[in-house]
Amino acid sequence: MSAGKIFISYRREDTSGESGRLKDKLEQIFGAENIFYDVETLEAGLNFDESISKALTESKILLAMIGPHWLKITDGEGKPRIQKTNDWVRKEIGLALHKNIRVIPILVNGAQMPDSESLPEDLRELSLKHAQEISSSRWNYDVGELIKVLEKIVPPKKKETVLNTGNFQNTSRPPLPPKPKSWWAKNYLWVLGSFVGFLLLVGLCNPEEYPLEPSIDYPTQEESIVVDPENIIPDQESKPSNSGQGSQADPRVVNPNGTEIYNSLTLKETPFEFGGKWWLYENDIRSGYFQIVQEGARFTFNYYLFNVHVGSGSGYFQDGYLISDKFIMKDNPETFGFSFYSEDQGKTWLGQTYAGQQTSPAYLVKN
Repeated sequence: MSAGKIFISYRREDTSGESGRLKDKLEQIFGAENIFYDVETLEAGLNFDESISKALTESKILLAMIGPHWLKITDGEGKPRIQKTNDWVRKEIGLALHKNIRVIPILVNGAQMPDSESLPEDLRELSLKHAQEISSSRWNYDVGELIKVLEKIVPPKKKETVLNTGNFQNTSRPPLPPKPKSWWAKNYLWVLGSFVGFLLLVGLCNPEEYPLEPSIDYPTQEESIVVDPENIIPDQESKPSNSGQGSQADPRVVNPNGTEIYNSLTLKETPFEFGGKWWLYENDIRSGYFQIVQEGARFTFNYYLFNVHVGSGSGYFQDGYLISDKFIMKDNPETFGFSFYSEDQGKTWLGQTYAGQQTSPAYLVKN
């Protein structure tokens, strides 16, 4: 078997979440068959030392995941586990160094590189290795830089080419929604209608510019109004109507500016109910969640990775879209944002996220 695999060494109590997320990403690039992640998945029937040795023999790289508590984790007697000869992590890294396998320390979420004095004798070479940093707040960028390094050592898997015969449809990922319409495309009918109404009002207010046709026998005021004495309705100004609204007032008196026509044409879009906790999936991998607070068509949100608050922002709802207008990640100067579209009254949201120049297909799932 060819030695071209990647071995991920980690402590469950220290970097379990980040290691699992990194494994998912590396499997996409290099293939699941080329990633060793957990000793529990190694070949059955071998003892632990044999399993590690066999896995490392097939590997070119060992990624040593080092979090803030990597050195501090102790056994039942309160002794640092890294100092014990039967510690799994110590055995994995020590054997990789002994076999001259490329060992890359991965410093997770601000962890510092251990100095040689804090390491056992067989691991002191680790302190001399050049490390890569990974932070939850800038995950996509940091993992992208790590993948560039790994691709120089382990070739990525070949992408499968699928011929489109005319009836092919990719169902592995939800489609991206169409781009939002421009303001003119959404409102041109209202603008046109308002303009025509304005012309009609001008014509009614200036009858001298539009004289009556002399050949038509128009009725006089006396002829057009016939009063039946028996049907005269008493004055009701002092009597309120049954609806409690009073008599219908002449809009020319109540609203001399004539804005009742404009107000009747004003559209008020009612947004979906989209507040609450939403899991974010990027490239079909769950990466974190948004806690959204809805305020009409506006909203604010906080973003969490592994229950750690790493970002916040705000946005707005328009034409079925949720669009962020501000998204700030802690300790990361890059530009972040998202746009999601719903076709089922806000039950599901499809769209995309972006970090800097990188755009990723994404969707939201209600918690």
